[in-house]
Amino acid sequence: MQIPYKSILVLERGSAVPLYVQLANAFIQHIQSGIIPKGCKLLGSRPLADLLEINRQTVIQAYEEIQSQGWIEILPKRGVFVSNQLPIVQAKGFISTQISEASEKDSILNNRASGLFLPKLIQHHLAFNDGLPDPRLAPREALAKRYAHYINYAEPALLNYTEVYGLRRFRENLATLLNQTRGLSIDAEHILSTRGSQMGIYLVAHAFIRSGDLVVVGELSYQATNLTFEHFGATTMTIPVDEDGLDTIALEKLCQKHPIRMVYVTSHHYHPTTVTLKPERRLHLLQLAETYHFWIVEDDYDYDFHYANRPVLPLASANTQGRVIYIGSFTKLIAPTFRVGYVVASPEIIEELAKIRRIIDRQGDTILEACLADLLEDGTLRRHVTKALKEYRQRRDFTCELFEKELGEKVSFEKPQGGMAIWVKFSEKYPLESLSENAHKKGLYLPNGSAYKPLNACRIGFASMTLSEIEESMSILKKIMID
Repeated sequence: MQIPYKSILVLERGSAVPLYVQLANAFIQHIQSGIIPKGCKLLGSRPLADLLEINRQTVIQAYEEIQSQGWIEILPKRGVFVSNQLPIVQAKGFISTQISEASEKDSILNNRASGLFLPKLIQHHLAFNDGLPDPRLAPREALAKRYAHYINYAEPALLNYTEVYGLRRFRENLATLLNQTRGLSIDAEHILSTRGSQMGIYLVAHAFIRSGDLVVVGELSYQATNLTFEHFGATTMTIPVDEDGLDTIALEKLCQKHPIRMVYVTSHHYHPTTVTLKPERRLHLLQLAETYHFWIVEDDYDYDFHYANRPVLPLASANTQGRVIYIGSFTKLIAPTFRVGYVVASPEIIEELAKIRRIIDRQGDTILEACLADLLEDGTLRRHVTKALKEYRQRRDFTCELFEKELGEKVSFEKPQGGMAIWVKFSEKYPLESLSENAHKKGLYLPNGSAYKPLNACRIGFASMTLSEIEESMSILKKIMID
């Protein structure tokens, strides 16, 4: 097959995104869309570099990147080939989703009682929490300067009511960021700002869920999300999650038996086990959504924190049929107190979500959104991510080393490729409920494992503590396990 490399691999030499990243993203997008089919042989690094008029090392870096993510195979003396493990996806342009049926346009209010609960506030100085960022690393000085500037000198319009969708300049800058880093192709009209990802999930559930609808989640899924779906009358059905993420074969079998309304997935750093959904399953999931006409809610709450290689592009990057509703947040990026998140979908869906948001919350924090727009424009946020990523990687490695050294066979875990927590299973000799109680007495917060009781396992957050704090916490944990 003749591939029109020059017409499909368009690079912006003045962009802040490195050329090899642009090239890798372009290859992935065209493999996902089917323009470059599976098994296809690609040009070697030297002829491709000559064709695109770029340095050969740029092509080599791009190939190494997409090889590490599983998209291609580099075979000695044979060449570079697109992986045969990927499902065939027909090339299609983006279709703007039209919501015509009244049942889909009308939001369903539901007063059904559910097992909602209020989480307890963690007040311990030392805490193996669920996986939170360290506020001490946040760009607080830059935020404070910008916030003070807008409080003192902003035009009156900025201090008045603004669009319920969110400050337009913020959404425009966010669209640019998502296009560059997530491989999306969107503008401000595709974005609704929210007060964190949880509000985004609530709005989507409110708009889409009808009493009796079936929503598929992974085993051990994020409990707050399950409760949200059930609150609006959905029945949640679970499918297995293994080291490759959500089991899409099991999902397909479920679809053959039941009409599925929605599938919820955390494609990066699955909650709670931290695994990443592999490329072939991502494409299979998209195919199933198109075939069986269900919606995908992709909760990408900590996309930026990936330590091994660049994270696989989200499902939304191949969202040709508009079936993916993409949700993200700045909470993990900066600090939990800054409640700014977003939903990405077709403009028609965004309008419906905005109507619901207008009822429960007139608008977001416009000044904070203005500040974030500034930090996105001047690169402050990107520099913060680079610095934080390096620090969190060091904390992850140190925590894993201490678990292996100090606790050995008493625990089992896999080092996560990304995120801010480690999924740890404790030996049955050490019930988490009693370990947690004893740890609290010594000033250490440790989850009691109640959400995953049969497994005697929990998420061990490492990002919010310094190396010395992690060492002190591990010392306490080791002592109570010996006592």
